[in-house]
Amino acid sequence: MVGGTHTLGETVADDAQIPPKGARAANVLLDAVISQSATQSTEANIRAMSVALAALASEEPTDDEPEPSDVVGAAVVCISWLSAHLAAASAVDLEDVVADLRDFLDSVSAR
Repeated sequence: MVGGTHTLGETVADDAQIPPKGARAANVLLDAVISQSATQSTEANIRAMSVALAALASEEPTDDEPEPSDVVGAAVVCISWLSAHLAAASAVDLEDVVADLRDFLDSVSAR
């Protein structure tokens, strides 16, 4: 920790390795993020996200299709990397970034 904030290496190692299926899952998740547009309707965004995520669940699974654990691992890697970069860029603790994300999730969750 430097000056009350985490350095990037404390959360995501620069030499970290994820298996090929995990990397594929991470790229599919990023495709889903990019598929969303503020200028499109909710329905169009849902369709675009469905197309992006279809790569995770084909009707006839292949040997290179990510398993659920690959998707979860990929999500953790992506969230960790992004959170660490946001904390560093904002000069705040990683815990503050995660707390803000939790607050956001609470505000948008249907109850």
